[in-house]
Amino acid sequence: MSSQKKIFNLFFSLLILVSTSALAQEIKVGEDANRMKESATTSSKEKKKKSPKIHIDRDLKLGMDISNFLIGAVTTNIDGLDFSVDYTLDKKRYAIIEFGHNSYNESSDVLDYFSKGSYVRIGFDSDTRKEKSNSSRDMFYLGLRYAFATYTQRLENAQLSSGYWPSVTQAEVSFDNSAHWGEAIAGFKVEVMKNVYLGLGLRMKILIYQSGDKTISPAVYIPGYGKTSGTLIMGFNYNVYYNLPFNYSKKNK
Repeated sequence: MSSQKKIFNLFFSLLILVSTSALAQEIKVGEDANRMKESATTSSKEKKKKSPKIHIDRDLKLGMDISNFLIGAVTTNIDGLDFSVDYTLDKKRYAIIEFGHNSYNESSDVLDYFSKGSYVRIGFDSDTRKEKSNSSRDMFYLGLRYAFATYTQRLENAQLSSGYWPSVTQAEVSFDNSAHWGEAIAGFKVEVMKNVYLGLGLRMKILIYQSGDKTISPAVYIPGYGKTSGTLIMGFNYNVYYNLPFNYSKKNK
């Protein structure tokens, strides 16, 4: 074999070796890229699994206090309509607004007394149940309220007597008043059928301030507060609610 042919064979062998090495390196780089891509996809899937979505009910409950109807079945002195609206802030807390229009009358041998007006209570409730199944929507709650009322007190047929002068009967006199008070509440709400609730609450009411004419002060009856036997009284409410469920809002844990 001539030296020229030997050189050609050596050069051809080196060319094949270099080509094979380059092809193997390219295959290895491709495999590494595929593995990195698969690893990134797997990591992304695992991250999604580690950050699941949860759903929170955004409910709006419309309520009506029927305690005045129950009291009205026993006595005709008290009358009125009382409503409430509460909205879910999160799993444990609810914003509340309560409002109504109440009237009260009382008669005696010396006068007829009337009180009539409107009130608003604003506050929140907090569900105290620690463990609650996903299907259970019942709640035991504690709450706070700030309340305000405007009302008119009226006296009719008031007899003014004196040991020196004859008795005088005044046909009618009225006074406009307002009052502020706070409330602490403990109660529960139970779902008796789909989106229909019954609720019972015990209220401790603290009278903060009364304004207006001081002729009848303290007022005998304040709408939303009740009979003023003192600056601290106890009351109750018995409500029926209908729940309007909104779409669930998604949040990361």
